[in-house]
Amino acid sequence: MHIGQYGEKQFIEAVLGQFASTACADSFDDAVAIDLAELTGDRAAGYLVYSMDQPSFVRHADPGLDPFRFYGRWIAGTTCNDIIAMGARCRGFSLALAAPRETRVADLQSLMQGITDVLRVCGAKYEGGNFDSGDLGTVGFAWGLAPRQGIVRRGGARPGDVIAVTGQLGLGWLEYQLRTHDLADEIQPADKQDFLDYKAMPIGAADAVAVAAQRGYLTSGMDLSDGLVEFLYTIKRRSNLGCVIDCAALPVSRATRQNLHLLAGIIDAEAMSVLRRDPNLIALEAGYDSALRHAFTLAPSDVAEATEIFKSRDAELHIIGETTRETKVRVRREGLDTEIPEFWDDKLRQESILDAWNAFLKELS
Repeated sequence: MHIGQYGEKQFIEAVLGQFASTACADSFDDAVAIDLAELTGDRAAGYLVYSMDQPSFVRHADPGLDPFRFYGRWIAGTTCNDIIAMGARCRGFSLALAAPRETRVADLQSLMQGITDVLRVCGAKYEGGNFDSGDLGTVGFAWGLAPRQGIVRRGGARPGDVIAVTGQLGLGWLEYQLRTHDLADEIQPADKQDFLDYKAMPIGAADAVAVAAQRGYLTSGMDLSDGLVEFLYTIKRRSNLGCVIDCAALPVSRATRQNLHLLAGIIDAEAMSVLRRDPNLIALEAGYDSALRHAFTLAPSDVAEATEIFKSRDAELHIIGETTRETKVRVRREGLDTEIPEFWDDKLRQESILDAWNAFLKELS
């Protein structure tokens, strides 16, 4: 048997779960958490949280942004993103780097500068790592500290909690599809700068999340690197709850809405008709707003204070739905509930992610 016969989550649970304690379905989180109280004997001690990531070389939409500098930002952003998701403050970062001998020194300096750009936002320090000669490749390592009563796990949502996301959704997916299908020139002139600027600094609302976690407002959460639908099904699996999302409340930007029609040249007619009827469903994509976005659950009584925490830090918190005792994952459109099928970015998926999204949208019709 080879790994391509598994889905990504099945491979992690069935194979890696035999060896790695955090790969089991009931203990899988965005990062590994070490209980410092157990190590130190201090009952009030919090958690040391760490994560590793192996980001591919990704180019930004803006050709004026140095590709190596953005790659550095991408490495740090995607790695630190997991620390933020746990309600921790990122404190340190290390990098294992391999590069061919002919690599320009200036390019690697740009990469390091990009990492530093993100760490400055997080308040973390670049502490070192490892270097080897070979094909270009990176592995990022980030660590942080989470409060004992405020660490955010993927499980922990309670019946009646609201579901919130930390910013607008869908623009990253739309931008990527238009760029890869040579349709970026068709973006409306008034919106081109929004598309070019998006994700230039790929890091989430680190300070706002940490403060909200410190105050105990976030009952569960995770990053959205595989999309919002994955979080909804995580609520079902880890907290044994369902959820209802209000389609009208999904935060989709004006620029995204104004250029959504360009997808008609990319996806099939039936899928496009679903988006024309309910444009906000673009928010149910494969996680291409990462590493900017996270999703959390919190008690309704804490919404006002949590929202103010985000607002005072120039960040957003959008309430999009609530958890339910009935363990179904649904979207509410004009008063009618429709079950949301499973859909996320599966790294072992045999079909293309775009084909899978086509099928997903048609199931929502």
